[in-house]
Amino acid sequence: MNKAKEMLSLNEAAERLGLHYMTVYKYVRSGKLVGHKNDGSWQIAVSDLDSLSEDQPAPPGRGHRALGQKSGLFLQAIIAGDQSGSWSVISNALDSGATVEDIICEVIVPAMRSVGEEWALGRLQIFEEHRASSLVLATLGRMQALPQRRGRRRGSVVIACPPHETHGLPAAICAELIRSRGFTPVNLGADNPTETIVQAAASSDELVAVVLSTVSSTPQTVILEVLENLNKSLPKTPVMVGGVWPDLPENVLSINGFPSMLEQLEQLSAS
Repeated sequence: MNKAKEMLSLNEAAERLGLHYMTVYKYVRSGKLVGHKNDGSWQIAVSDLDSLSEDQPAPPGRGHRALGQKSGLFLQAIIAGDQSGSWSVISNALDSGATVEDIICEVIVPAMRSVGEEWALGRLQIFEEHRASSLVLATLGRMQALPQRRGRRRGSVVIACPPHETHGLPAAICAELIRSRGFTPVNLGADNPTETIVQAAASSDELVAVVLSTVSSTPQTVILEVLENLNKSLPKTPVMVGGVWPDLPENVLSINGFPSMLEQLEQLSAS
């Protein structure tokens, strides 16, 4: 294949540049790097990637693998139950120029993923996993007090876990990522009756979308019931569902990961 025509996924491009996926995605969204949509996914030409590499070296902190080291420190702190130590890691990352979005995607989310893996392997007790999650929630709470993006607010986004879904941490992460993009998150947290989600959506000013925060154990029948009620009550409201689910209604967006959610919100906001 001709090198000039060779295409890479965002993950492959990030690997070549030594950057995080979200950093390369932001390069594409800002026009710093030329991207091409193929079946709904961004692709990068190798020639464009080489030009970027020649024009500008990888940054030393924000969006770079250096934040991966901070993720390891953050992981150690939350496993140990060290609240001040965990915030110190976040504070240092902010002082080095990292954004809230960088920190969530490159420090907090990888650390929480490692906590889940360690617990699944029997290397952590359940109380340690719960304690770590509690410290992450406290960290996200402190991040709310940081200076927010300037300019006009971009509308509200309702985030909710459907009935019987008790994992509220992903919803809290969604809320802070959404806030970092200038939207107003309305986070209902875990285990919401369908009527509550509908009422919150109907009451939110300048509603951009409803995001249903789910995990793989969420029963699909529950998701479909919530979607049916949302479509009846608010037929013109875009709805996103976390994860990859078969047989969703055509007007519902399936979001596979936090970057996908942010990309879809940007598209909705621009339309």
